Amino acid sequence: MNYSDKKSSYYANVRHDLISLIDKKEQGLKILEIGAAYGETLFFLKEQGIAAEVVGVELYQDVENKDNYKPLDRFIFANIEESDFSEYDNYFDIILLPDVLEHLVEPRKVLSKVKKYLNNDGEVLVSMPNIRHYSAINKILFKGDFRYEESGIFDYTHARFYCRKNIKELLENSGFTVNYCESSVKNYKGKSGIKIMNQLTLGIFEEFFSVQYFFRVKK
Repeated sequence: MNYSDKKSSYYANVRHDLISLIDKKEQGLKILEIGAAYGETLFFLKEQGIAAEVVGVELYQDVENKDNYKPLDRFIFANIEESDFSEYDNYFDIILLPDVLEHLVEPRKVLSKVKKYLNNDGEVLVSMPNIRHYSAINKILFKGDFRYEESGIFDYTHARFYCRKNIKELLENSGFTVNYCESSVKNYKGKSGIKIMNQLTLGIFEEFFSVQYFFRVKK
């Protein structure tokens, strides 16, 4: 897996879809993001007053685009699978895992660290792609094609693949309680043909329409 080959645009997004799970009444939180990219999501949360302290962890520093990085309270460039930050034990109110776990060799090992960094009342917000999406089924089953791509479900840096059920199992088997789960179909706030189709079919095929899932979990 070579993340340094990723285009800078891959990292340049505020994750409104994931942070929509945070109660908008919350203020002054201590927030950690693993897979923070250029820190845009954390910077946004601090600008909005939702966060008082923001710490980002990213695998490598993009020195060619260093001006893209947002000013955070701390930016750590390290492999979360190999590093530990004991100074943050029982510290954070919110920990963000935006499409991270599927890239890891040992996701449960990282989740054990995340659990340690989370305070007793804190929450972890997770987003992960859904291999059961109809586009993946069409590609594999009907086209006989498992070619990796620059981004999306078949991102070439993905080490693992999950359906909704398996994401839930991963989180629960790592010692978390799932408080909320939302499909990307329901998470999307605008209008779309897929959203209308999902409503017309009473959500029966929602797992086939959802490109990813969002989870809110606690210790």
